[in-house]
Amino acid sequence: MSFSPEVLPAAVKAITNSPSRQRPVVMITCGADGLPQVCVPDWGELRVVGDRHLRVSVWPTDPTAVNLDRDAPALLIVTALSDVYLVHATARRLPGAAMVWAHYELTITSARIADRGTTPRLVPDHDTPTEFPAQRLPRARDMLGTKVTALRAHRRDPGHYRGDLGDLRL
Repeated sequence: MSFSPEVLPAAVKAITNSPSRQRPVVMITCGADGLPQVCVPDWGELRVVGDRHLRVSVWPTDPTAVNLDRDAPALLIVTALSDVYLVHATARRLPGAAMVWAHYELTITSARIADRGTTPRLVPDHDTPTEFPAQRLPRARDMLGTKVTALRAHRRDPGHYRGDLGDLRL
């Protein structure tokens, strides 16, 4: 189990506050065929019951319930004001559920803050040597300095200067 001292309480608090602020929690399980099954528990169907325990109610014939019954792990995507939490959990069906719902206790196994942006996070490969350019690239300041020096020389003695002013206009 991997927990950060700050991330787990913040993720659980975000789950607790999600219904009141109209930010849904998305629960994803994986079917026997390997395809993901997305479920968005409605208000009151997902509750926090402890530091690492949640309760969720799902319709018993729903594919999510079928996946949870065969011990598929669940991923909860929880949005907060400034962060998105990825909460991994395992499920255990609770016997004697009220009404027709299938009730599950979810035990949080890990929680982390999701990466930002659309580019993949690259993991450095320490076996591959890092390449650095043999010489540094010219800076704009250096290139402009050469042009300014040429312009000053041209203004001081326009008849004797034989340098190239390039695209510099007088």
